[in-house]
Amino acid sequence: MRRLHPLSGAVSVGRGLLQGAFFGVIAGTTLAGLLGLPAWTGPLMIPALALVLGGFALTRYYRFTYEIEGETLRVESGVFARQSREIPLGRIQNVDSRQGVLNRLLGLAVVAFETAGGNATEATLDAVDKGEAERLRRLVQRHGEARAEPETEASAVTGEAGDKPSPGPADDSPAHTDTQELFDFSMRDLLIYAVVSVRPAAPVLLLVGLPLGIDALLTVVRFNLGLVGGPTTVSLAVLDAFGPPRLVAFALLTALQFLLAALVLSVALTVVEYYDFRLVREGDDLRYERGLLRRYSGTIPLSKVQTISIRENVAMRRFGFATLVVETAGYNGGNGETGQGVAIPMAPREVVYGLARDIEPFGDLDFDRAPTRARRRYAARFAIVVGVLAAVGYAVDTVLLESGYWWLLLGLFVLVPPAAHLRWRHRGVTLDDDVLATRTGFWRQTTRVVPYYRVQTVFVGRSPFQRRRDLATVTADTASTSSIFGGAARAYDIDDERAAQLRDVLRERLYTDLLARKAGRDG
Repeated sequence: MRRLHPLSGAVSVGRGLLQGAFFGVIAGTTLAGLLGLPAWTGPLMIPALALVLGGFALTRYYRFTYEIEGETLRVESGVFARQSREIPLGRIQNVDSRQGVLNRLLGLAVVAFETAGGNATEATLDAVDKGEAERLRRLVQRHGEARAEPETEASAVTGEAGDKPSPGPADDSPAHTDTQELFDFSMRDLLIYAVVSVRPAAPVLLLVGLPLGIDALLTVVRFNLGLVGGPTTVSLAVLDAFGPPRLVAFALLTALQFLLAALVLSVALTVVEYYDFRLVREGDDLRYERGLLRRYSGTIPLSKVQTISIRENVAMRRFGFATLVVETAGYNGGNGETGQGVAIPMAPREVVYGLARDIEPFGDLDFDRAPTRARRRYAARFAIVVGVLAAVGYAVDTVLLESGYWWLLLGLFVLVPPAAHLRWRHRGVTLDDDVLATRTGFWRQTTRVVPYYRVQTVFVGRSPFQRRRDLATVTADTASTSSIFGGAARAYDIDDERAAQLRDVLRERLYTDLLARKAGRDG
């Protein structure tokens, strides 16, 4: 059985010593005050707890072992309660690795083994050297190739995945795996992607961090008050001194500055995450690397792809760019940190569609839109939302502001017809010879491509409002994590009869495709 790298044990012990010293300070101070202990007992707690936690970390390091035995990854861990896990190599979907700043300096990597049937990591090795991480990845990859082509690969896997594999040249050599670089991110492309793909988390992080930068916030507020001709003293009395025009100008200026700061934060987060992004093809797998401060590396097994998604927000569509997302069974494509299985963060639209067709062949997609009565349904929904906003605005203005300008919110009704039309226009469904494709979304348009043989469940849903207009939504579920959490391919608000026909056609093509693939394997 193998152990983790010795430097990993040293880091764990050092972390345990620091944590023990920190808790020792807190515990010593608290106990001395509550129990009236002598003054020397407080400092004594610091080395005592440091030694306890450091010793526990050292024991845990020595009690953690792993090995690939035959066709199984065996991991044993635990200090007091021992655990022994045996993971069949055939169940492993991905072998991903990540390096924080400290691990990059030490030449270490954390290796995570992901299996089908869930989104949780089955086993984590924290940490091994980069050569060992690469050896483990290649062993799992070759085992998958051997399962796909037992006649040509079985002997190689048997020789390299035995009871005691050694990290020699035979293990680390690429063997029969060809490597082809598919995509890399230049700094210019990365900056463009960072600007046009605003992260929804950026405004949230900015709001959460506002209390930490209260002095800077007050400075900005004073500056804005001065620009609109108000007093520079920040207080609630300022609202009484402001007339509605200046109050609106102050609110708009502050909101604009907040959005600009959120954009800067979003750009920084994107650059840090996708710096030096590279995508290569190794045999039947896609392999990616990315990250500035923390370096991530992982695989996307093409043989287990469930859904291909192509995403384009408004800005990306304007300049002809798109994002490619590949989802595999029970796993989101090697990007557990963000929840998005991004194979290509951004590339010209034709490049994205070209790679998507290489992964799962399909023809030109000509989408059928929902019937026009679905557009009237969207208009009614948006009108209700605007009515609620106007009512809330009236209540706030009556109780707090007393400006009399609440009726300006009624102007949002002008946006209802174009909003309903855009939603209707950007939804559709089509059936190709080999795949089902759906499209939805205006601000972020998502096109999902699902091979028929990957469909697990097809069901038709009708809400009370849909039944009133003879509409239905058809959902095609797969085994991907996205489907589990509501990201399945859906044909929204199609005609009721068309929905029933679509369900039957999907079921028929699923069986036909499965029989054809079985006949091809037997032949």
